[in-house]
Amino acid sequence: MLSSRGMLRVLARLWALLLVLLVVGSARGVHASDRIDTLAYRLAHADDFRVRTQAALALGASRSTRAVTPLCRGLDDSNTTVRAAAAAALGKLHLGGTSCLEARYKEESSASVRSVIKKALARIAGGAEPTITHSTHYYIAIGKTTDHTGRGGHEVDEMVRSAMTQETTSLDGYVVAPKKETKTQARHRLSKYPQLKAFYLSAKVLKPRYSGGNLTIKVEVAIFTYPGKALKGTIPVNLTQQDVPSRDTDSEDQLIKMAASRAMEKFANNVERIQ
Repeated sequence: MLSSRGMLRVLARLWALLLVLLVVGSARGVHASDRIDTLAYRLAHADDFRVRTQAALALGASRSTRAVTPLCRGLDDSNTTVRAAAAAALGKLHLGGTSCLEARYKEESSASVRSVIKKALARIAGGAEPTITHSTHYYIAIGKTTDHTGRGGHEVDEMVRSAMTQETTSLDGYVVAPKKETKTQARHRLSKYPQLKAFYLSAKVLKPRYSGGNLTIKVEVAIFTYPGKALKGTIPVNLTQQDVPSRDTDSEDQLIKMAASRAMEKFANNVERIQ
């Protein structure tokens, strides 16, 4: 059985190999969504554990929230290397997966895999160090979601944060602040980049409404200055899906993610008017 340090060395070598594979894959023009589906299938069904391991690491480098679900399933793989790769990939992705990592940590018998899970949880909790360049104009801190859906736990917060983070990172000139950045850390970081306009976005998800055979989700995002947190406005987003007569959490999840992304898109379209 590999030690924790040995497991990390193996994963590091596989990450290096993955970089080459990603370059080859991009050169072939593989569509992003198709690639996620292909990698998810390989992680779930490939006979060779090395193929499953590489698929997990590739999902971790995908920057897609769609990679979270197959990676969470990969944490239950029969092979310790694959489980460790899935955990490391969730940490690299830092777009969600806290709940499944915590659940796996409680059940995991391998000390080396537990170590990787612990590192992944720490990375997700802390957020990745932001990369700020001369072309970065907006610094966005995403606060904890106020959840009125009645679900409890971190599920809705993770969905909203992941959707908003993915939408933000797809915009030119935007960067997302670390999840647990303090005011002192924010002031210190922002003092180095006077060109940045910084905002704090706090989302609220209201109780899903089922009426007339349809489902309606409402998400409200409050806009604050950052790190001072002076309220500047609110962005409401209402989305309705037809033919959903009764409780359907999958449909709720889809609309919540879409609404969070739409709110971020609306913010970006109006950010220049915010004083």
